[in-house]
Amino acid sequence: MSSQVFPAGARPSVAVLYICTGKYTVFWPDFYKTFRQNFLPECDKTFFVFTDAPAIEYDTEPDVRRIYQEAYDWPYSTLKRFEMFLSQEEALKAFDYLFFANANLLCEQVVTAEEFLPRTQQGEVLLVVQQPGFWDKTPPFYSYDRNPKCRAYIPYNCGRDYVSGGLNGGTSEAFLAMCHTLARRTDDDLADGVIALWHDESQLNRYIAELDPAQYRLLTPAYWYPEGWHLPFTPKITVRDKSRWIDMTAVKGKKPEMSFAARKWDAFCQNYLPVFLAVRDTLLLKHLPRYPAGHNP
Repeated sequence: MSSQVFPAGARPSVAVLYICTGKYTVFWPDFYKTFRQNFLPECDKTFFVFTDAPAIEYDTEPDVRRIYQEAYDWPYSTLKRFEMFLSQEEALKAFDYLFFANANLLCEQVVTAEEFLPRTQQGEVLLVVQQPGFWDKTPPFYSYDRNPKCRAYIPYNCGRDYVSGGLNGGTSEAFLAMCHTLARRTDDDLADGVIALWHDESQLNRYIAELDPAQYRLLTPAYWYPEGWHLPFTPKITVRDKSRWIDMTAVKGKKPEMSFAARKWDAFCQNYLPVFLAVRDTLLLKHLPRYPAGHNP
């Protein structure tokens, strides 16, 4: 099982970390039912639900722990994710594995320990999933944070994989260590008046870029398959379209309209400019900057 050795007859313990503050509680019942039934059936699962709701469906079940969490305004609701998890650090240390899953996921197919858990005997301690918008692209075209003032910064000539911020995890020790690093980096950025481009996802991708690839297991977008997309993978975990359930404009605000010229420039920046910037950064010998002592992963 995942190349991890457990005593005969023992079932690995897994904590599923789930955030549903505000309107996101609408996703919880179906998430719980599908993940309880199909996600890692060989493991003993406990759901840590961070919510501001005074009660949620199934919160009297023995495998559900409802934890009060105030609802932050966007984008702090996602930026503070690592800090939320660390509020339960002592309880989470008792589990073999920890996994964060976005509120709007459905696990409609069985996902086994063998196919999902980090293969610790091979050195893997984290689990990440390819972001479906970038699985067939190369690093210069990834949506990394390119701002050198941000601690999620990745030059155009660096990076390896682009992973989703909405489904990741690993051994409890490795995941909590990552949470400490990324919570600290996020707070340091905020103190400097900087917010990472894609918030927690940008911070996660910077962290993964620093690791030896042997330290993490990378799964395909079959485990992060957006509803309505057509990808060359058989869906295992589906991402529901939030806009069918929630007024996302009310949550994140309305995106500004782009002029024709702005749309053309945006297309050029996405499809052609990264090639020139990757050459520039290569010639300039750009690399992932290191942080002062105490800020490294």
